[in-house]
Amino acid sequence: MKFTNFLQNSVSIETLVESMSEGVIFIDKSGKIVFVNSKAAQLFKYKEEEMLGKGIDLLIPEKYRSIHSSHIQYYFKNPKIRSMGDTSSKLLGKKKSGEEFPVEISLSFLKSNGTALGMAFITDISARVKAENELKQRNTELDAYAHTVAHDLQAQLNSIIGFGELLKRKNNLSEEKRKYFADLIVKNGSKMSGIIKNILLYATRGKEELEITKVDMNSIVSEVIERIPGTIRDQITVNVQNNMDSTLAYAPLIEEVWFNYIGNAIKYGGNPPKIEIGSSKKDNGYCKYWVKDNGKGLTEEQMKFIFSDPKKLGKNKIKGYGLGLAIVQRIVKRFDGWVYVESELGKGSTFSFYLPNNANDTKK
Repeated sequence: MKFTNFLQNSVSIETLVESMSEGVIFIDKSGKIVFVNSKAAQLFKYKEEEMLGKGIDLLIPEKYRSIHSSHIQYYFKNPKIRSMGDTSSKLLGKKKSGEEFPVEISLSFLKSNGTALGMAFITDISARVKAENELKQRNTELDAYAHTVAHDLQAQLNSIIGFGELLKRKNNLSEEKRKYFADLIVKNGSKMSGIIKNILLYATRGKEELEITKVDMNSIVSEVIERIPGTIRDQITVNVQNNMDSTLAYAPLIEEVWFNYIGNAIKYGGNPPKIEIGSSKKDNGYCKYWVKDNGKGLTEEQMKFIFSDPKKLGKNKIKGYGLGLAIVQRIVKRFDGWVYVESELGKGSTFSFYLPNNANDTKK
């Protein structure tokens, strides 16, 4: 059997359109909807009978309606098969609820007995747009992280080379001086090791690949404080709340979050730095964990970008060999949490992160 005979004998246009995975809408020259398939009704959350006879503007966000009317008139004057919009266009549909969602639309037409109908083939691209936005955010984080890592590795490497050259050239150094420079080389090498460790932690792909256990926050904070060189610990005051709330997470990553927050509180705290650390349960089922410093504080503009794009902080951008605040945000998001900062110029800053209060959840 010829395909054309098959169409004529067995398949109507309506049956063919109903079988499509895309939403299909037919309109006349006035923009009135004359046919919709069930997929189109499903996309826009209408019943088919609610759409028939209505203007196509029903499905278009109000801000685009006036210009869309002229587009319909132009299309019927010169109908052809093409995509709607251009590569830079962001097309949106409007559901019955008023919710807007991104769509991709191809246009075509039918002519019969002097009557023309416009056809729109509509695809919901919400999942694609979400994935693209996540990729953009990921690339932003990677860019920030690469910038931080390159700077910090170079700084530690320069120190190691410098102290090594001193030991090589200065034959008359006392044993005490030699030990001092050797200690500095070891110290900077340890910092480089920490950077590499953080790269490996960051490269861990997903929460499902991590060993999720109950995290004792007081124990983690104690370990972080032990990582701070003794000469620095002697110059700071740290008050840690007893019996902080526990959570379920991957302890090594949470340790790096605390390490970053506490390290920044030391670097950007007052003189001398005074740091407060604690937690509190919230009504929404989350726990807030926070580090408060006595530094100069941040401007409103700095707080907007501090977790997402450190380069926009200008001269006051946070440096250091920790994960960086953009990476802290990524870690916390892995465990269904979020980060936050509160600050006032001259009164210090409080950096916090929120995690689910699920330490007693036996299902995990």
